[in-house]
Amino acid sequence: MGNSWDKARTLADKHASQGGIFVRLANDGDKVVGAFCGEPFAREVVWTGERYETYDAAVHTDKRPSLRVSLNFYVPAENAMKVIEGGTVWFKDVLKIRDKYGLDKWLFEIERHGEAGSPKTTYSLLPEEKLDDELKAKIAACELHDLERLANSQGDADEAKPTATTSSARKDGPIDPRVAGEIVARLKALPRSDVDAFLAKTGVQRVRDLKAGDETAARALLDQLEAKAAPVQAVEVDPFA
Repeated sequence: MGNSWDKARTLADKHASQGGIFVRLANDGDKVVGAFCGEPFAREVVWTGERYETYDAAVHTDKRPSLRVSLNFYVPAENAMKVIEGGTVWFKDVLKIRDKYGLDKWLFEIERHGEAGSPKTTYSLLPEEKLDDELKAKIAACELHDLERLANSQGDADEAKPTATTSSARKDGPIDPRVAGEIVARLKALPRSDVDAFLAKTGVQRVRDLKAGDETAARALLDQLEAKAAPVQAVEVDPFA
């Protein structure tokens, strides 16, 4: 009987955290697996007792601001683009896994450690599994939430949803120069024939001619070319075995 109650409570907690625009990890041990997407949006906020409010020095004269950073976060279990948000320590951990693994190559598991309301709550971020081409395509098909508009609308999800025109314009615009620089650096490590193959398949003469919407496909193609070019590790045989 006890197991049935525990199972029912677990499912209730799971479904209570689903369906909204934000990832909710409300209780100790709650976790989510997903992929970080797009650029972060950072702001200084104060806690009003009910919600976070953007810090205004002229208004919040008696409050000390804290940092909140939000990111788009694709959750495969829901096949949905959501928003995840955290503070200074959490975001520094995101930066660490970004530098070590690359946010565009992995699914990550985020788990809460701390009871609801505990000021000592922390979050662990661990790589779960690498993104395959199918999952990358699903992520590329999702529209990113406008994080700044979402913050300014104080949680009104409808106001933060990008219009089709906005999404189309973003994808048709030029690729981010930083992304282009990363792709160029990776291409320089490949044979010329692979570079030519990359340009031919992406339909451009120069990397900077790629569109923002081409980024996911370009990265997937690069992964394939790098895997093909990787030297095969020789297997050492012990002659005395």
